[in-house]
Amino acid sequence: HLPLPSTLYCWLGKQLLYLYTTMIPLLLLLLAALYSRVVYCFVQPPTNIAIGKKLQWNNVISTRAVSPSAVATSSSTKQASDELLRLLIQKADEPKTGDVLNKQINPLVQTLISSKSSFNPSKCIDGPLFASIYFIGNTPLWEKIGSGAVRNVKGQKYDLNGNTFINYAEIWGDSFCLKAIGELSEIGPVQSAIVDDTNPFNSFTSLFANKQSSLLPTPYDYEARVTGASISLWNKFALNLSIEGTGTVRVLYADENLRIFLSPTDTNVTKGAGDWESEGLIVVQVRVGLVYDDWVDKL
Repeated sequence: HLPLPSTLYCWLGKQLLYLYTTMIPLLLLLLAALYSRVVYCFVQPPTNIAIGKKLQWNNVISTRAVSPSAVATSSSTKQASDELLRLLIQKADEPKTGDVLNKQINPLVQTLISSKSSFNPSKCIDGPLFASIYFIGNTPLWEKIGSGAVRNVKGQKYDLNGNTFINYAEIWGDSFCLKAIGELSEIGPVQSAIVDDTNPFNSFTSLFANKQSSLLPTPYDYEARVTGASISLWNKFALNLSIEGTGTVRVLYADENLRIFLSPTDTNVTKGAGDWESEGLIVVQVRVGLVYDDWVDKL
């Protein structure tokens, strides 16, 4: 027995009303509860392994990549940076390559970290979004919750003039994304555990030279304090969340194309979020335009 048309319309109306008044608010509350537990990953976001438009390395070098002139590097460091950039772009384009590329990427990451190259923050930190492509450490929670069916861009954007930052993560493309905003402040260079006692002026003269040339030494720490967050649906609806958290952004290497960050062990996180991202996580980010040439910055 089929319901009459008027009865059917009435029934459908009740179902839609139930969906609007009950299910959608419950979904948003669920998302808010989930997000409150992973807010720390916005202080130090890890990598995104996503599908991007296929890029040929020769074209990247000639037309898109920026020569890392804002970094005090040797020729071997420059070569390592170029090779790592090539592999990261390949990894974003072909995420199934997995361990094959990882065995080539890890030594290059360590080479750049060991170089202790100084960097120009106005060219290497300030500016557009850098997409998180690779990480070394346990897989963070928010890396797991993104759908593999669509491309998901995740990364960070810093504004050193305004002392602010944006952490951005897509869960289902830009139709469903999370964003955290906050304040950024300098902490300073990390003092080496090994000091040359024979020359107490070494660290002073090195720091003075870097300041004179607008370059900062590595490792170098910034404090990132999350002041708010939001969940965006279809670029039309947003649910603001009152969330706070503090983390340390430790720059291990940075040039105009890529940068390497560390989540140090002494980071303070929002209560309940500490188990959701491992301390000591190393994150490698690439300027978003080098990986996703069709990505439009709406942040």
